[in-house]
Amino acid sequence: MHTATLFIPALFWPHPGIAHDAPVAPALRTLLGRADYEEIMCENEDAWLCQQFGVARQIDWPVAPIALLGTARHPGRDFWLRADPVHLQVNRDQLILTVPGGLSISDTEASAMVATLNHHFAGDHFSFVATEADRWYLRTPGPARIVTHSLSQVAGRDIDGLLPDGEDKLAWHRLFNEVQMVLHEHPVNEERELRGVPPINSLWFSGGGILARARADFDAVIASSALARGLSNLADIPVRPPVQNIAELNAEHVLIELRAAETASLRLDPTAWKHTIEDMDQRWFVPMVSSLRSGHSRRLFITTIHRRRALRWSITRKQLLWRVWRPTATLASPIDNV
Repeated sequence: MHTATLFIPALFWPHPGIAHDAPVAPALRTLLGRADYEEIMCENEDAWLCQQFGVARQIDWPVAPIALLGTARHPGRDFWLRADPVHLQVNRDQLILTVPGGLSISDTEASAMVATLNHHFAGDHFSFVATEADRWYLRTPGPARIVTHSLSQVAGRDIDGLLPDGEDKLAWHRLFNEVQMVLHEHPVNEERELRGVPPINSLWFSGGGILARARADFDAVIASSALARGLSNLADIPVRPPVQNIAELNAEHVLIELRAAETASLRLDPTAWKHTIEDMDQRWFVPMVSSLRSGHSRRLFITTIHRRRALRWSITRKQLLWRVWRPTATLASPIDNV
């Protein structure tokens, strides 16, 4: 018998201004309907993961160096920030951010732009690195005394009020503007505009810090994000990609991170989000219901982050079998399930 903790960013559609249909996911609805429920304040998904591994907040949550480690690059003792390539779209008096996953950035484009940025900022001793075409990092000569917002908090939103805050905020606001000037007339963006695709006209800085220690009570981790992989490596916990279901797990307590719904939500695609939840229901929650019924699983935790709160459902075999009088949960909004 084992315990599984499922961490599912964007389990509920996070964009109230964009209409969406609720997923058809009967197994998930049954589990949520019969489970115990609790919630606590939590800034974002990155903060939740750091907390599960005992990583303390520095000035900001040290996401960048840990995620960099998760890409098989060691950050050393340097200070790192996420510097994700994004598109800022002018909408009247607003600047709306489009996340990198929706920009279809090629390796060649990323290499060319990073090289230009490194040349331009060489005098500041800044070093940009693209571990993937749409995932960039920035090493700075000293700590950046700023507090930032993650991409999940700004995707599809006006960035006004979401730029870095803190002691060094004015310097980073100037850097933010200077980066835009460097990228504005870059040959990569000129070619992208000729093809009719959004230019990569800015970087989004977040998650600054130095590498920290980590520990957790999990025996195994199944995850796809660089942050979760980096945390697992720091805590010396085996980590595997999310390709198997609950019936194949032998660990006493396993953390399972499922990010596909978040990917769809960051792209502001409610149809893809709905289909992802429905696919997740068949691949993960149907087997989990069977695992609980058979006694193979002792307890299941399901956690998501919604509007700066960590929502957690906890269900045992006894609760699944005996709480048949409870209605199934709705997936339209977590508020409807309280």
